[in-house]
Amino acid sequence: MKKFNINGVVSYNQYKLVDILLFMVIMTALEAVNVFAIKQWFPDMLFAISLMFTVSLIVLVRWNFLAAIFTVLHGVLYCAFLSAFQNVGYEEYIIYAVGNSFLLLSWFIFKIIPKEKLFSKWYLTLIYPLIAFVLVLLGRAIVAACFGFGFVEALGSHFFTESLNIVFAIIVLLILRRLDGMLEDQKTYLKRVAREREEAKTPKEEVWAGYTELDEEELKKLHDIHVEKTEEGDGIDLRDEYPPESR
Repeated sequence: MKKFNINGVVSYNQYKLVDILLFMVIMTALEAVNVFAIKQWFPDMLFAISLMFTVSLIVLVRWNFLAAIFTVLHGVLYCAFLSAFQNVGYEEYIIYAVGNSFLLLSWFIFKIIPKEKLFSKWYLTLIYPLIAFVLVLLGRAIVAACFGFGFVEALGSHFFTESLNIVFAIIVLLILRRLDGMLEDQKTYLKRVAREREEAKTPKEEVWAGYTELDEEELKKLHDIHVEKTEEGDGIDLRDEYPPESR
Protein backbone atom coordinates (compact mmCIF):
# COMPACT_ATOMS: atom_id res chain seq x y z
CA MET A 1 0.00 0.00 0.00
CA LYS A 2 1.34 3.40 -0.95
CA LYS A 3 2.00 5.89 1.82
CA PHE A 4 1.30 9.59 1.77
CA ASN A 5 4.29 11.76 1.02
CA ILE A 6 5.68 13.56 4.07
CA ASN A 7 5.35 16.84 2.16
CA GLY A 8 1.62 16.38 1.78
CA VAL A 9 1.81 15.36 -1.89
CA VAL A 10 -0.54 12.55 -2.87
CA SER A 11 -0.44 10.27 -5.87
CA TYR A 12 -2.99 10.32 -8.67
CA ASN A 13 -4.61 7.10 -7.41
CA GLN A 14 -4.85 8.48 -3.87
CA TYR A 15 -6.45 11.65 -5.15
CA LYS A 16 -8.95 9.62 -7.19
CA LEU A 17 -9.80 7.39 -4.22
CA VAL A 18 -10.40 10.33 -1.89
CA ASP A 19 -12.51 12.14 -4.47
CA ILE A 20 -14.72 9.11 -5.15
CA LEU A 21 -15.10 8.26 -1.45
CA LEU A 22 -16.09 11.85 -0.70
CA PHE A 23 -18.88 11.79 -3.29
CA MET A 24 -19.92 8.35 -2.07
CA VAL A 25 -20.24 9.53 1.53
CA ILE A 26 -22.22 12.58 0.43
CA MET A 27 -24.62 10.50 -1.64
CA THR A 28 -25.08 7.79 1.00
CA ALA A 29 -25.66 10.21 3.86
CA LEU A 30 -28.13 12.40 2.00
CA GLU A 31 -29.91 9.40 0.52
CA ALA A 32 -30.53 8.06 4.03
CA VAL A 33 -31.74 11.46 5.23
CA ASN A 34 -34.03 11.84 2.22
CA VAL A 35 -35.68 8.45 2.53
CA PHE A 36 -36.16 8.47 6.29
CA ALA A 37 -37.19 12.13 6.47
CA ILE A 38 -39.73 11.86 3.66
CA LYS A 39 -41.26 8.65 4.95
CA GLN A 40 -41.36 10.00 8.49
CA TRP A 41 -42.73 13.47 7.83
CA PHE A 42 -44.24 13.25 4.34
CA PRO A 43 -45.49 9.67 3.99
CA ASP A 44 -47.94 10.59 1.23
CA MET A 45 -45.41 12.49 -0.87
CA LEU A 46 -45.42 11.18 -4.45
CA PHE A 47 -42.09 12.65 -5.53
CA ALA A 48 -38.76 10.99 -4.81
CA ILE A 49 -35.82 13.14 -3.81
CA SER A 50 -32.40 11.68 -4.53
CA LEU A 51 -28.88 12.90 -5.17
CA MET A 52 -27.96 9.80 -7.15
CA PHE A 53 -28.74 11.40 -10.47
CA THR A 54 -26.75 14.57 -9.76
CA VAL A 55 -23.76 12.86 -8.13
CA SER A 56 -23.53 10.19 -10.83
CA LEU A 57 -23.51 12.83 -13.57
CA ILE A 58 -20.70 14.72 -11.82
CA VAL A 59 -18.61 11.60 -11.25
CA LEU A 60 -19.15 10.48 -14.86
CA VAL A 61 -17.58 13.72 -16.02
CA ARG A 62 -14.72 13.55 -13.53
CA TRP A 63 -13.89 9.83 -13.57
CA ASN A 64 -15.80 8.38 -16.53
CA PHE A 65 -17.22 4.88 -16.01
CA LEU A 66 -16.32 4.73 -12.33
CA ALA A 67 -19.71 6.40 -11.98
CA ALA A 68 -21.15 2.88 -12.31
CA ILE A 69 -20.34 2.43 -8.62
CA PHE A 70 -22.78 5.21 -7.77
CA THR A 71 -25.62 4.10 -10.01
CA VAL A 72 -25.58 0.55 -8.66
CA LEU A 73 -24.93 1.62 -5.07
CA HIS A 74 -27.85 4.00 -5.17
CA GLY A 75 -30.22 1.27 -6.32
CA VAL A 76 -29.17 -0.98 -3.47
CA LEU A 77 -29.17 1.76 -0.83
CA TYR A 78 -32.51 3.23 -1.87
CA CYS A 79 -34.27 -0.11 -1.73
CA ALA A 80 -32.52 -1.05 1.53
CA PHE A 81 -33.56 2.19 3.23
CA LEU A 82 -37.06 1.91 1.80
CA SER A 83 -37.42 -1.64 3.15
CA ALA A 84 -37.55 -0.17 6.66
CA PHE A 85 -41.01 1.19 5.84
CA GLN A 86 -42.44 -1.26 3.33
CA ASN A 87 -41.84 -4.60 1.69
CA VAL A 88 -39.32 -4.34 -1.14
CA GLY A 89 -38.82 -7.30 -3.45
CA TYR A 90 -35.59 -8.30 -5.13
CA GLU A 91 -37.07 -7.09 -8.41
CA GLU A 92 -36.99 -3.52 -7.15
CA TYR A 93 -33.30 -3.83 -6.28
CA ILE A 94 -32.51 -4.98 -9.81
CA ILE A 95 -34.79 -2.42 -11.48
CA TYR A 96 -33.11 0.47 -9.70
CA ALA A 97 -29.52 -0.84 -9.76
CA VAL A 98 -29.53 -1.93 -13.41
CA GLY A 99 -31.93 0.75 -14.63
CA ASN A 100 -29.85 3.53 -13.08
CA SER A 101 -26.79 2.20 -14.90
CA PHE A 102 -28.30 3.21 -18.24
CA LEU A 103 -27.20 6.71 -17.21
CA LEU A 104 -23.65 5.66 -18.12
CA LEU A 105 -24.60 5.67 -21.80
CA SER A 106 -24.73 9.46 -21.65
CA TRP A 107 -20.91 9.33 -21.55
CA PHE A 108 -20.98 8.97 -25.34
CA ILE A 109 -22.18 12.57 -25.55
CA PHE A 110 -18.57 13.51 -24.78
CA LYS A 111 -17.49 11.78 -27.97
CA ILE A 112 -19.71 14.13 -29.95
CA ILE A 113 -19.25 17.27 -27.87
CA PRO A 114 -15.98 17.41 -25.87
CA LYS A 115 -16.43 18.08 -22.16
CA GLU A 116 -14.74 21.46 -22.22
CA LYS A 117 -17.07 22.64 -24.99
CA LEU A 118 -20.19 21.02 -23.53
CA PHE A 119 -19.87 22.89 -20.25
CA SER A 120 -18.65 26.13 -21.77
CA LYS A 121 -22.22 27.23 -22.62
CA TRP A 122 -25.23 26.93 -20.35
CA TYR A 123 -27.55 25.77 -23.12
CA LEU A 124 -25.11 23.02 -24.16
CA THR A 125 -24.84 21.93 -20.53
CA LEU A 126 -28.58 21.18 -20.49
CA ILE A 127 -28.10 18.45 -23.10
CA TYR A 128 -26.16 16.26 -20.70
CA PRO A 129 -28.64 15.86 -17.79
CA LEU A 130 -31.68 15.73 -20.08
CA ILE A 131 -30.32 12.85 -22.15
CA ALA A 132 -29.13 11.07 -19.00
CA PHE A 133 -32.58 11.47 -17.46
CA VAL A 134 -34.26 9.88 -20.48
CA LEU A 135 -31.76 7.01 -20.39
CA VAL A 136 -32.47 6.30 -16.72
CA LEU A 137 -36.22 6.28 -17.31
CA LEU A 138 -35.84 3.94 -20.28
CA GLY A 139 -33.46 1.71 -18.34
CA ARG A 140 -35.79 1.28 -15.41
CA ALA A 141 -38.80 0.73 -17.65
CA ILE A 142 -36.96 -1.89 -19.75
CA VAL A 143 -35.79 -3.80 -16.67
CA ALA A 144 -39.27 -3.54 -15.12
CA ALA A 145 -40.78 -4.96 -18.32
CA CYS A 146 -38.43 -7.94 -18.01
CA PHE A 147 -40.10 -8.73 -14.71
CA GLY A 148 -43.57 -8.53 -16.20
CA PHE A 149 -44.42 -4.94 -15.33
CA GLY A 150 -45.93 -2.69 -17.96
CA PHE A 151 -43.30 -0.72 -19.88
CA VAL A 152 -45.48 2.39 -20.34
CA GLU A 153 -46.75 2.29 -16.76
CA ALA A 154 -43.21 1.97 -15.38
CA LEU A 155 -41.97 4.75 -17.66
CA GLY A 156 -44.73 7.12 -16.55
CA SER A 157 -44.34 6.22 -12.87
CA HIS A 158 -40.58 6.84 -12.76
CA PHE A 159 -40.91 10.01 -14.83
CA PHE A 160 -43.33 11.45 -12.30
CA THR A 161 -41.38 10.45 -9.20
CA GLU A 162 -38.00 11.57 -10.60
CA SER A 163 -39.10 14.89 -12.09
CA LEU A 164 -37.77 16.94 -9.16
CA ASN A 165 -34.38 15.26 -9.38
CA ILE A 166 -33.77 16.31 -12.98
CA VAL A 167 -34.55 19.92 -12.05
CA PHE A 168 -32.17 19.74 -9.12
CA ALA A 169 -29.45 18.17 -11.30
CA ILE A 170 -29.76 20.90 -13.93
CA ILE A 171 -29.44 23.64 -11.31
CA VAL A 172 -26.37 22.04 -9.71
CA LEU A 173 -24.62 21.45 -13.04
CA LEU A 174 -25.24 25.02 -14.15
CA ILE A 175 -23.61 26.21 -10.95
CA LEU A 176 -20.69 23.77 -11.02
CA ARG A 177 -19.80 24.62 -14.63
CA ARG A 178 -18.68 28.01 -13.31
CA LEU A 179 -16.23 26.43 -10.86
CA ASP A 180 -12.81 25.57 -12.22
CA GLY A 181 -12.18 21.83 -12.41
CA MET A 182 -15.53 20.62 -11.07
CA LEU A 183 -16.96 19.48 -14.40
CA GLU A 184 -13.71 18.43 -16.02
CA ASP A 185 -11.98 15.11 -16.56
CA GLN A 186 -9.73 14.98 -13.50
CA LYS A 187 -6.71 13.56 -15.26
CA THR A 188 -6.90 16.41 -17.76
CA TYR A 189 -7.54 18.89 -14.95
CA LEU A 190 -4.53 17.78 -12.88
CA LYS A 191 -2.26 17.93 -15.92
CA ARG A 192 -3.51 21.42 -16.75
CA VAL A 193 -2.97 22.68 -13.20
CA ALA A 194 0.54 21.21 -13.09
CA ARG A 195 1.39 22.80 -16.45
CA GLU A 196 0.05 26.21 -15.36
CA ARG A 197 2.05 26.09 -12.14
CA GLU A 198 5.18 25.15 -14.05
CA GLU A 199 4.68 28.01 -16.51
CA ALA A 200 4.07 30.46 -13.67
CA LYS A 201 7.41 29.66 -12.05
CA THR A 202 10.41 31.94 -12.71
CA PRO A 203 13.54 30.13 -11.54
CA LYS A 204 16.27 32.43 -10.21
CA GLU A 205 18.83 31.01 -12.62
CA GLU A 206 16.68 32.21 -15.54
CA VAL A 207 16.60 35.85 -14.39
CA TRP A 208 20.16 36.47 -15.67
CA ALA A 209 20.04 33.97 -18.49
CA GLY A 210 20.80 36.67 -21.06
CA TYR A 211 23.99 37.64 -19.29
CA THR A 212 25.23 34.17 -18.60
CA GLU A 213 25.42 33.60 -22.35
CA LEU A 214 28.22 36.22 -22.62
CA ASP A 215 31.81 35.06 -22.45
CA GLU A 216 34.30 36.30 -19.88
CA GLU A 217 35.71 39.02 -22.18
CA GLU A 218 32.27 40.54 -22.82
CA LEU A 219 31.43 40.48 -19.13
CA LYS A 220 34.71 42.28 -18.36
CA LYS A 221 33.84 45.00 -20.91
CA LEU A 222 30.45 45.54 -19.29
CA HIS A 223 32.13 45.83 -15.92
CA ASP A 224 34.71 48.34 -17.18
CA ILE A 225 32.03 50.51 -18.82
CA HIS A 226 30.06 50.54 -15.59
CA VAL A 227 33.12 51.58 -13.53
CA GLU A 228 34.06 54.31 -16.06
CA LYS A 229 30.58 55.82 -15.95
CA THR A 230 30.57 55.76 -12.19
CA GLU A 231 33.91 57.63 -12.03
CA GLU A 232 32.90 60.25 -14.62
CA GLY A 233 29.51 60.96 -13.08
CA ASP A 234 26.47 61.97 -15.09
CA GLY A 235 27.99 65.15 -16.57
CA ILE A 236 25.75 67.61 -14.63
CA ASP A 237 27.45 70.26 -12.48
CA LEU A 238 25.15 71.36 -9.68
CA ARG A 239 27.54 74.00 -8.35
CA ASP A 240 26.01 76.68 -10.56
CA GLU A 241 22.52 75.82 -9.43
CA TYR A 242 23.37 75.75 -5.76
CA PRO A 243 26.18 78.31 -4.95
CA PRO A 244 27.99 77.91 -1.60
CA GLU A 245 26.08 80.77 0.06
CA SER A 246 22.73 79.07 -0.61
CA ARG A 247 23.73 75.79 1.05
